[in-house]
Amino acid sequence: MGNEVPLLTTSEIKSLDRCPQAWWWGYRAGLRGKAKPADALWFGTGIHYALAEWYNIGFERGADLPSKTFRDWVGDEVVEIKGNYAEKEREWFDEPAYYDAGDLGVAMLDHYVQEYGEDPDWEIIAVEQAFEVELVRSGKTVAVFAGCVDGALIDHSDGYPYLLENKTAGAIKTAHLPLDMQAGNYFAAGNTVLRHQGILSSKQTLHGIMYNFLRKSPPDERPRGSGGAYLNKDGNPSKRQPPRAFLREPIDRQPREVDSILRRLTDKAVLMDAYRTGREPLTKNITDMCPYCPFFNMCLLHEKGGNRWKQIRDQQFIVTDPYHEQLDKGKSASE
Repeated sequence: MGNEVPLLTTSEIKSLDRCPQAWWWGYRAGLRGKAKPADALWFGTGIHYALAEWYNIGFERGADLPSKTFRDWVGDEVVEIKGNYAEKEREWFDEPAYYDAGDLGVAMLDHYVQEYGEDPDWEIIAVEQAFEVELVRSGKTVAVFAGCVDGALIDHSDGYPYLLENKTAGAIKTAHLPLDMQAGNYFAAGNTVLRHQGILSSKQTLHGIMYNFLRKSPPDERPRGSGGAYLNKDGNPSKRQPPRAFLREPIDRQPREVDSILRRLTDKAVLMDAYRTGREPLTKNITDMCPYCPFFNMCLLHEKGGNRWKQIRDQQFIVTDPYHEQLDKGKSASE
């Protein structure tokens, strides 16, 4: 805020796409709710931190298991997190349940290491890599796209370099991944930054994005048969088999996509500048998702006109620098 050349982040683009008015309140006015951040975001941050400490450069892994790092990160905080439970009366039921966040994270990460061990095929070439990339239109820098990628690796099972994208999710969905905006943006920036830092040679390019999903569910403790199916008490395969707890999905992205992605990012920066300067009037994108917006109650009064909405603004929000985390830690606020 206040920079001659504005910063641009993926979380900001998501906010703009959802609703220009909400983007303005969050990124131009700098409003942040006084209430604690959503537990799902807090939990995901802890899992990301534990994995970042586990995957060191090269083939080295952390001195502590990810589960211990996560437990230390949680500390004495008691938070209830929504997940999916693994069994009920020795049968799988894929229904929401609530867990102590520390216990759930430890169970997930211990299960993760049981599944993948120390990943002998993964050579890590970058960890929590911050970046800043200038977006240029007609010879003028219109914004600086800033963020932080989870990491980059060479997968020696196929020999290709990938951007690493760790994901925690209640349900693992993959159909959208070839057009995933956040990872696509980071892919475009990652190629530029990793070459600039000499991590990739001028002739190398990222082959794609390695999505590393961890499902928010404790492991299914039922015994398994020779084919891997979970068994009932009678020793027969259960009709209710759990969804996969983990998934690694490499998505190829082409070098020619980089130009399209950077052009799209620049278009967003130009639109934001039009809103900032008043060349385009702010609009509201009103949908059935509005009640989930942090500004919903304030927006209701804002719609009625007058200044009553400012009372909610002053009571429920504080003014912050929305780019602080980007500038101070190099970590995207969207995670």
